[in-house]
Amino acid sequence: MLLSDLDDGNNKVLKEKSNIIKDISYLSKDDAGNIYVINAEYGEINEDNPDIIFLENVKAKISIFNSEDFFIESDFAKYNSKNYNTNFYENTKVEYTEHKINCRYLDLLFNENLALLYEDVVYKNLQTRLLADRLEIDLITKNSKLSMKNNEEKINIFYTK
Repeated sequence: MLLSDLDDGNNKVLKEKSNIIKDISYLSKDDAGNIYVINAEYGEINEDNPDIIFLENVKAKISIFNSEDFFIESDFAKYNSKNYNTNFYENTKVEYTEHKINCRYLDLLFNENLALLYEDVVYKNLQTRLLADRLEIDLITKNSKLSMKNNEEKINIFYTK
């Protein structure tokens, strides 16, 4: 990938960008045996902070000990290689068991075992569809909390048989 394409009249100088990684994969495991795997088509290391990697075409799998796997997909993510926290954004999708969630943003706080989903949250399971502004999921217990930014607004719930 080219950072710049300079022409001095006679000689063309090409400077290559050296912080791009293709087919990137990270694996993290905590003391409790929980595993976090994140894969991306591309990654770019932040020049100002090498612990931060900007990812493109991202897929993640969270395997919680004695629980169902939790899958995440998004167009982009910002991954912190030091604490494993990840901010997913653009076309973010989450699946675990029969639950499917779409949202604009998802912040995965790995050290807190917490997923924060926000902006245009659409939750679906076998017979229910919920629309909300924010959803917090405890990755260990799978307990969830739905809320709206404005207390005057209500969470929309649709039930089908």
